[in-house]
Amino acid sequence: MTVSGELLDEPRGADLTPTHLTRVHQRIWTARGELAGRTFIVPACPSTVAELAALERAGRRVGYLPPEVATRSARHVLGTIFPLMRCYSLQPDTEVENVAGRGGWFDYEAAIDAPYLGTDETALLERVAADGRALLTMNQYIVAAQDSRLFTGRYLDEVRTWTRIGIRVTGRIVAARFDGDEIAEGLGGEESVPGSLLTGYDLHPDFTSPFTGGRTSGVAAAERHLPVVVEPPAPVRGVHPVQLANPDPDVEWRRQADRLAAAGFAAELGLSAEDYLASLPRFGPQPASYRGRFDAPVLVETRIGWERQYALLGIRISAFMAFFPPPVPVGPDSVAPEVPYTAWFTRWGQRFTEPTAPDEARAALAPDEVGANLQEGGAVVAAFPELVDSARFFDLIGMVSPADEVGGEVSFPALERTPGICRWRGRAEFACNLYPLAFSVFRPLVRGREITI
Repeated sequence: MTVSGELLDEPRGADLTPTHLTRVHQRIWTARGELAGRTFIVPACPSTVAELAALERAGRRVGYLPPEVATRSARHVLGTIFPLMRCYSLQPDTEVENVAGRGGWFDYEAAIDAPYLGTDETALLERVAADGRALLTMNQYIVAAQDSRLFTGRYLDEVRTWTRIGIRVTGRIVAARFDGDEIAEGLGGEESVPGSLLTGYDLHPDFTSPFTGGRTSGVAAAERHLPVVVEPPAPVRGVHPVQLANPDPDVEWRRQADRLAAAGFAAELGLSAEDYLASLPRFGPQPASYRGRFDAPVLVETRIGWERQYALLGIRISAFMAFFPPPVPVGPDSVAPEVPYTAWFTRWGQRFTEPTAPDEARAALAPDEVGANLQEGGAVVAAFPELVDSARFFDLIGMVSPADEVGGEVSFPALERTPGICRWRGRAEFACNLYPLAFSVFRPLVRGREITI
């Protein structure tokens, strides 16, 4: 057996005994421990033969989650064991919280499609409580989905469903799913990246659809007296350490210019790398009034359309953008000049220290502040790709997709939506958040009004 995906015989029927289950999961976690440089000891399965038989009849499977990798702060270890997941929720300082839970043995719905379809957050929680169950934590869900892949060749939810689980982003329970070998039904022109864990952050509590459900966990009767662990809230992350003005502005300018040339911008304009660098403006001095608000000098290219720039930079444009009207500037200040320029931008978490809704951020802008446009969003990602890699995303609040209802099998209300750049399926992706709310993994991208051409 290899953890990378080779099928393992699932215990069923006569093999469904506590002793056999313990052996199987010890074998699984021995292999997984080797990938993480750890040793995991699986204790005896506490379920009786009768309990296991009842779980099988109910369509549930038993799994094991080592306590040492059961928390939000330890979730990144699971990302090491299962590197195909490529998800922002696996960062060591992730803000994707488990509502509650614990490590050890647990059972879950084994069907590939999620149960509880068509529920919103309130209805789901009521039904789960009535069933005497609890929502899976993210850590449990990862293990359950990876076990499903081992036993059946398919991840949970890879065919068509999203599932609300026991995780919160900015206080709201959100949904997750896995990519399988083929794109899921209903995801249109999106491209499947097998093994990717997709963790939503912009799901509204009232949202329902025929494809959105939930998944639950249970424990053996012998362990129901054990306490549920409520993890402390994830702290709001502060200013990211990158994006500081380099003591030598020429060194920082050259670093950014070389990145753009290497990405193909010079060739796109029919210039040599040397001629391309000669065509770019230098950084202007940082105004004294910007210090502490706008400490990141950024070089912005405008002679190449933003969509082509994104392609050259490896920023995927979400296929879901086809459902929305094209983003437009919120005002003349966010219209990019036709020539390259440099400007001073906020660092992540600097100008807006707390999660802030786009409309609130726009209303709070001072006369010398401007919301970022599409070219500027790409420029910041090009200059500081570690922001996206560390799950620190930006709302491009100088742009808005006008209100228009999204129809089809799943409909969304007609709302103005602000585009942004996040990390999805392991790479930077441009999309609009479904609701104009504050999300803890996003901050508004803003620059000082003064630019240098």
